[in-house]
Amino acid sequence: MSRKFKYADLLDDDVFKLVFGQESSKDVMIEFLNRVITDRNIVDLDFMDKEMHPMDRNRKSSVYDMFCHTDDGSRIVVEVQRRKQSTYAERAIYYSTFQVSRQIEAGSGDYDFCPVYVISILDFDMDQNRGNQNVRTVYRLHEDETGALLTDRLTFIFLELSKFKKREEDLDGDILEGMYFCFKNMSSLQDRPEALGHDVFKKMFQASELLNMDEETRSKVIEKMTTERDLRNQMAYARKEAIEEGLAEGRERGLAEGRERGLAEGRAEGRAEGSLEKAREIARNLKDMGMSVEDIAEIVGLNADEVEAL
Repeated sequence: MSRKFKYADLLDDDVFKLVFGQESSKDVMIEFLNRVITDRNIVDLDFMDKEMHPMDRNRKSSVYDMFCHTDDGSRIVVEVQRRKQSTYAERAIYYSTFQVSRQIEAGSGDYDFCPVYVISILDFDMDQNRGNQNVRTVYRLHEDETGALLTDRLTFIFLELSKFKKREEDLDGDILEGMYFCFKNMSSLQDRPEALGHDVFKKMFQASELLNMDEETRSKVIEKMTTERDLRNQMAYARKEAIEEGLAEGRERGLAEGRERGLAEGRAEGRAEGSLEKAREIARNLKDMGMSVEDIAEIVGLNADEVEAL
């Protein structure tokens, strides 16, 4: 086992389920939900089947990262998403439809249903929240002019971890902020920070420690973390090279066409051309790793046909 990793990455789907989705760690999940959902107090919950099939077999099914019922009947879907998706908000809405429709019995004239929450833990900025620096945003159905709430039965909560900037020395014991920190940094830590002394963090770190996992799970998790780290390094290097190439071309064009116009146009074109070539290079490497065409297209910003043709 590589000594570079002591703890597993909480943003990995399998690790998230291991730390938050087991009966033995139910209190960790309850603590997290009570910090994120502020309009009710969750005392107990039951973990449910995460795969949802539509009534019409020809329509798309869905597999959640986690799905649970609370003691008051509320349905909660939790999804962890690392890669940016332009239609992620629509995806969250689609998830909610299963939990609404499954509560309405066929032929019943009563459309009453228990509250449904979709919680998304995201490692990217949503376009819909551009300019909003809050990590946690909550969406419900409101009337445009008056702001009147249509129903409190449908809630979408987005946690954009990229907006959480606190470092270890900035932590002050706040449990939700401590969880944000762990989501972002767990795999790079070697010890539990002193500020994270609450029992919930002790359980999180114990469950995340690689040495506490069985050999098969540990090997799988380390392999995925290594691949993710290599991918991030490739993307960071590609961005750096594209910017440098863009600046170089901008300077050359500036000598020929005039400094102001040349630098502006050269930088833009250089970045675009450099980024495209680097995106193709990363896509080729990811194909060699066996990643699906759809996932590659989403990561590098090419369309699926372009990736397929590489």
